[in-house]
Amino acid sequence: MTARFGGEREQRGRPRGNSNAYYAHLKSIVTIASKHDVDPKRLVDAFVEAWENTIAQCGRLTISRRGITRDSATFLITKEEKVIWQFPVNLECVRNPEVLKKHIQDIPLPQPLSEELYQKIQQIDNLRFGMKGIDVKAKIVEIQPTKPVITRWGSESYVTNVMIADDTGSIRLSLWNKQIDKVNVGDEVELKNCYVSRFAGQPQLRLQRKSTLSVINTLAS
Repeated sequence: MTARFGGEREQRGRPRGNSNAYYAHLKSIVTIASKHDVDPKRLVDAFVEAWENTIAQCGRLTISRRGITRDSATFLITKEEKVIWQFPVNLECVRNPEVLKKHIQDIPLPQPLSEELYQKIQQIDNLRFGMKGIDVKAKIVEIQPTKPVITRWGSESYVTNVMIADDTGSIRLSLWNKQIDKVNVGDEVELKNCYVSRFAGQPQLRLQRKSTLSVINTLAS
């Protein structure tokens, strides 16, 4: 019987057609394994274990199964509580790990990246509830009217929700008090050390005490 990879008959070199998604999954696995000094085949086994038992360990990495759809499962990879990566993996990948392992050799090793850049900078499409300590670069595309609120300590503050977007998607960001005056629609901003919460069932980006908001390009300049 001919082995299959991503629903296609096995080919030499890079898989074709629908198996491009499988190649992308493998590339992510090899990149993560290379960066964190683990065997990529062990990491594949850890995905399988996390699929079966919700959580698995691979070296200093923790792999957690976060959600399941008909065709894929979303896995979160953390290292000492720091988010490393989160992405959906097609269920055929975890159901046929030996096929995945066979094609690991087809994936070129990544160029070295600084640990801070690799761990923290995220595209908006990758953001999921519960992620912490992440950096985002995006553009302000909408600013809602500012509203006064009474905090739990009894003082008055001002809050607004802005919509930020990059090439992959958009997400709402809560801004408070002096943060509101720093931005305008069209500004490109860099957010550091943020976290993702949930509001009205949707993910929302938030700044904490040690977070920073910097305008790196403005329409006014």
